[in-house]
Amino acid sequence: MVNVWKVSTLVLAGALVIVVGKGAVQESSACEGEQPSAEQVTRLRLARGFAFLERAEQEVELASAARPKDRANALAQIAKAKASIELALGPAVEPEPRPLPKPKPKPIRIPRRVINESPATQAAGTTVPASLVNPFLVRR
Repeated sequence: MVNVWKVSTLVLAGALVIVVGKGAVQESSACEGEQPSAEQVTRLRLARGFAFLERAEQEVELASAARPKDRANALAQIAKAKASIELALGPAVEPEPRPLPKPKPKPIRIPRRVINESPATQAAGTTVPASLVNPFLVRR
């Protein structure tokens, strides 16, 4: 005896093959217009979040049985979140260009003195041996 479920499954599969094979199934899109950009989607989500915070603020204000300290803390946090979203929704402010650094002045070249002579001995006209100034300057 033939199972009715097996026969109906084969008939429906054959009908599906015929419909798809003839091209009766076409690709469609739910939205024929342009897709919103990522920036537009972000702004929309921020606006929805702001509206949610407005409703949350109203609900917290109506919660008269809550402890005053907790209620004030919740309202402060909601105000902080709303300020952040308002800042994000505001017009994009381009940062000011950083000023160029001032050019560094050229170093003044000071003539080198002879190591063996100190200013006092140069003025007196006598020379001091290098071993007295620094023993590591003496060649061996």
